[in-house]
Amino acid sequence: MITNLYYDTSVYVDKYQEFNKNKELRKEQIDKNFVIENKDNKGIFVLVIGESQNKNHFSRYGYQRETTPWLDSMKSKNMLIFDKAYACYTHTVPALTYALTAKNQYNDLVLEKSVSLLEVAEKAGFETVWISNQVQYGAFDTPISIIADEANQQKWINNTVGAKVDINFYDEKLVEEIDNINITDKMLIVIHLMGSHAPYEDRYPSNFAKFGIVNKVDRYDNSILYTDYVMSLIFEKVKNMPNFKGMIYFSDHSEAVDQGLEHDANNFVYDMVEIPMYIYLSDEYIQSYSNKFDNIQKAQKYLFTNDLIFNTVLGVMDTNIENMYEVENDITNKKYDYKSNRFKTMYNKKDIIVSN
Repeated sequence: MITNLYYDTSVYVDKYQEFNKNKELRKEQIDKNFVIENKDNKGIFVLVIGESQNKNHFSRYGYQRETTPWLDSMKSKNMLIFDKAYACYTHTVPALTYALTAKNQYNDLVLEKSVSLLEVAEKAGFETVWISNQVQYGAFDTPISIIADEANQQKWINNTVGAKVDINFYDEKLVEEIDNINITDKMLIVIHLMGSHAPYEDRYPSNFAKFGIVNKVDRYDNSILYTDYVMSLIFEKVKNMPNFKGMIYFSDHSEAVDQGLEHDANNFVYDMVEIPMYIYLSDEYIQSYSNKFDNIQKAQKYLFTNDLIFNTVLGVMDTNIENMYEVENDITNKKYDYKSNRFKTMYNKKDIIVSN
């Protein structure tokens, strides 16, 4: 995993340095050249980023072990489960760099000059919050920490520095941090979990060792179970916020735990990019945006790669930015391009092959 972390950072360090240098340029682009639509809309939206979660180990997706009892119980029309979501890369930094900016596998934008989700949200009048259990300062500065640093409010509970995957607290500590943020009527709250990052046994308290600790799969499934519990706590906390409109969950990448390969790109298998994704929308949101809701419902069966999160979250928030937002990459829009032959992973190097 140390090798994977080094790969996450060192291979792309030049681009990341350029991304940081172009921060002011991107702000100038937004201020001078881009039109933000629907600046008057309000609501609290929550984006939760999972870590190393394989959908094939979710009981909600048909796995034989009951690893996601909370998600299994969410059977109302408000909870939308996406069957064919994939990561655009097998490592956190490359995947989230595309997911959280206007850059994706299907456009020709230059990463360094591609505006971030938080930059657009703030320009549209959203109060932005970043709550994380990931390492804030890694071996190199990356766009993830640069993007997070844009947030108006930041809560980092992991004090580890450098190329380590240690934690000071389990992910449920993040729920407490939600109580420490200043709530407004127009917000984008991003919560970044440590999730199922190896070593799996370090991600959950001992009382969640439901499936034993004999082998990696057992320990991995325990971490999936614990993340499901954490998500239930997050949901119960945010759904009661005044003007709560919706919550989106996706994983940065998956994990080839059954093959013992984790998420090493050098030994790529499709298990490394098969991710869970779901969206919960409030009754108020469904009533106000019935057309968007209908489009999202249909998209549950469509192919999706997580580098389209930028467009999709803006679509859910009904906040579009001229020249960067792409309707064909937004599942809330009827013009979403769901043709299967266009979808790629590994930064356009591999076709998506659906396993089920």
